[in-house]
Amino acid sequence: MKQNLEIKDLEKFGAAYEKKETLKVARRSVSRNGLVNSAIDEDVVHSLQNTFSIEVDAGAITNQKQSGRCWMFAGLNVIRMVLAKKLNVKTIELSQAYLQFFDKLEKANFTLEKALKVADEPIDSRLNVFLLDSGIEDGGHFAMFSNLVKKYGVIPSELMPDNVVNSNTREINVLLHALIGKDVEILREAKKSGASEAELLEKKEEALSEIYNVLCVSLGVPPKKFAYEYKDKDDKYVKLEETTPLEFYEKYIGVNLDDYIVLSHAPMAGYQDYQKYSSEWVNNVIGGDPVVFFNVSLEELKKAVIDSLKKDELIWFGADVSSESLRKEGFLAKNLIRLDELLGIKFLENKGQRMDTRISFCNHAMVFSGVNLEGEKPNRWKVENTWGKENGKDGFFIMDDAWFDNYVYEVFVKKEFLPAELLKKYEESKLIMVDPWAVMWSEIH
Repeated sequence: MKQNLEIKDLEKFGAAYEKKETLKVARRSVSRNGLVNSAIDEDVVHSLQNTFSIEVDAGAITNQKQSGRCWMFAGLNVIRMVLAKKLNVKTIELSQAYLQFFDKLEKANFTLEKALKVADEPIDSRLNVFLLDSGIEDGGHFAMFSNLVKKYGVIPSELMPDNVVNSNTREINVLLHALIGKDVEILREAKKSGASEAELLEKKEEALSEIYNVLCVSLGVPPKKFAYEYKDKDDKYVKLEETTPLEFYEKYIGVNLDDYIVLSHAPMAGYQDYQKYSSEWVNNVIGGDPVVFFNVSLEELKKAVIDSLKKDELIWFGADVSSESLRKEGFLAKNLIRLDELLGIKFLENKGQRMDTRISFCNHAMVFSGVNLEGEKPNRWKVENTWGKENGKDGFFIMDDAWFDNYVYEVFVKKEFLPAELLKKYEESKLIMVDPWAVMWSEIH
């Protein structure tokens, strides 16, 4: 074959296809049912039993709807059960809209600050393009959730519920992209014209004030103080004293988010085990904690999750939910969808190679709320998702252990559940700063 496709090549391909009777059968099924439905392995489906030897109460299922706030929802779902126990309620939901407001504002500030840093580069430089493409999107990481909570606290969802814009963020994202693009251009021109640092900061303040107004109209106005009223499990009316959102978090939740560390299994080219990596270009809060990845073995990562679940701890994790999953049924399983068998094709089996070639990446955050152990070895996991009760088993998903191996990339666990030797490796590892091109740095939606 030459560099270009020729008619004789197409004739050769066509003749080879005609000889494969199985592909003709596959075509008839795919044309009626689609690729995925034609490739589901029912034996795998039947193996995914909805029972677990260890389960943690995760509360009522939440729904991020048409927004990319899974990382925020999952973070709030981890800490809210502490609040539920303290308030003696069965479940409670914390306001995602409240954190969303400040996330957008902080991301706008972060993007403008970083754009000033590379203002002398061409507007189409790789870093400028990265900032303009991703700076104001919905996505995030656990460290970004932690930054918001530590700075702004939390409030119950009744005090700032989702509205139409919160729940479907396409419109607000398009609008904010337009404003950020304009503001970046203004700052670049001002810097090129020799504006002082004070003048640049004044222009940035004007831009952020405009964005603040847009966020108030679109997402709602965050309360500065509130007195929460509710009825507990005993139907007793309770009114808490007036607090700020930060005081509310510190008094009624009090989880020290600095106690959490990331363990990742992202065997990408150039990334070593027991090494911390970060990128200055991926974050939301200027001066906040960095987004960090610390690679460990799968065995170490799983043990930390299991030990946490045994101690009644919910676990935030990031994974590739687009691979080998059934949304409606709530299944995450290796070899669940056999497109290889249906079409007679092969895929990359190596996890690191799939990441390097951008086939698979961390695109969704969820919460581990259970595991089924045979002896001490897991064979399936219970997952709290944020896609509403109509998906999965009343909102919960079942993951087999092989899917964990292949598509789970990061978990956040408390330091106290790590072996002393592993924690020592983490603390002694120096932070290596990298560019944000690898898929691990893509913000989770």
